[in-house]
Amino acid sequence: MEQPIKQLTNKFNELYIQTRSKYLVQFPEGKYVTLSYAPDNRVAKFNDSMVPTHLKGDLTYGIFSGGPFSKFITFDVDCAKESLSKWITLKLVYTLETEYAINRKDIHVSYSGNKGYHVDLFFNEQVRVEDLREFFKSVLIEVGDIPEGEIEFRPSWTQGVKLPLGVHQQTGNRCWYVDNYTLEPIESYEYILGIKPMSATLITDTDFGLTDEQIKEFEKVASSTDITVNAVDLSGALQRARKIIETGRLMQSGTRHKTTFTLACFGNSQGWEEEEAVGVIMDILLATPRNYFSEGSTPEYWRKEAERLVGYVFKNDITVKESDQSLTIYKSEILAVLGCGTFRQKQLAYAMLITSKRYGNIFYLTINTAMKMIGTKSRPTVVTAIKKLIECGFIEYHRKAEVDRARSLETGQVRYKPNKYKLAFECNQDEEKSVEVSAEKGMVEVALMLCDIKEIREFVKRREFEGRWQAHTG
Repeated sequence: MEQPIKQLTNKFNELYIQTRSKYLVQFPEGKYVTLSYAPDNRVAKFNDSMVPTHLKGDLTYGIFSGGPFSKFITFDVDCAKESLSKWITLKLVYTLETEYAINRKDIHVSYSGNKGYHVDLFFNEQVRVEDLREFFKSVLIEVGDIPEGEIEFRPSWTQGVKLPLGVHQQTGNRCWYVDNYTLEPIESYEYILGIKPMSATLITDTDFGLTDEQIKEFEKVASSTDITVNAVDLSGALQRARKIIETGRLMQSGTRHKTTFTLACFGNSQGWEEEEAVGVIMDILLATPRNYFSEGSTPEYWRKEAERLVGYVFKNDITVKESDQSLTIYKSEILAVLGCGTFRQKQLAYAMLITSKRYGNIFYLTINTAMKMIGTKSRPTVVTAIKKLIECGFIEYHRKAEVDRARSLETGQVRYKPNKYKLAFECNQDEEKSVEVSAEKGMVEVALMLCDIKEIREFVKRREFEGRWQAHTG
């Protein structure tokens, strides 16, 4: 056996070894014995000379957490049949990648030597075992039912885990790391040398291990609820949010976690309050057929996760990324906007038009968001504007004043779900004049691009024209 023993020993120390006073030994008959060092006994502490012994296969060692802290977590997959263990392991890896956004390169799988697999995540600092166990429980709910087997949590101070790359003393099988797509063995001692611990914020900040690319996808857009921000966002996150909101439920099974995070970012982009964002998320989850969720997944758990993720997103001001792609405004649309009463009411109509083009014909709009859109701190101003837009046929309610029964029971006060709206006017787009709108263009500029002054004056009173429009007609 040729391998850089010193490098391998150092890597085991970096990734796995957390206490030297307590460890496991597997003897040739397969039995595990826990050894604990004390000044008055003859048990040796775990030391570097034991790593070569482990790699040679003479004895096999296992380790425990460092008391209440650990720098890694192991999902110990153990099923009655190896074929079933493979299926569950691949499902677990897929769940970690898709539901918790953990990069595949940070998910390390090794063969247990018998019928199971160990799935390891390594962290760049110590994490409380209690927090790791909560994360473990969350993942198991997403994985769902496991027939004829189980996934166990490791390590803790009372439950150790066998180190990889040794030999299972009962079966004689080498415990290689395996490819996390195919589970084919990687028959090399070099693999472990390339492992780099991931950020502990996966657990400590409930960051769920977003990659750099995903963080960029959700970066803050300055003034994203401002009516002058007109660029369509065609990122995957925005498209998912749009479809989910329009449909009113999950689009696929096994996407609760991703949907919750996406809608939290979307809500923050829209200027929702945290409670409103949680309400929208729960509204969608509760409208989704129960067979879309893993067995054991409950509405109480969904709300807890929604509150946690929404809190994280709002605290860190994560929003949906703006795209450079423009959108098309038609002349009949801007004329419909101009026919909506006062300048503030026109502003809100234009903001709703843009919102519908960004996020779909059916969209949420809270009073707080609308206040930001038209630059007012007056709720009555917004309420009056919405009534006006409905009266003049610009929008209509898709859902109005629906009581959130679950939230009302929880708080002891009547709570309402956010209203949903959709555009109500006809737009004739056939050979109609249109303009491509970019982020720096606002309502006045767009109107002047599509209409002449005479057309605008038909909809705008003299005082409004002189105060709001004339300066732009230069």
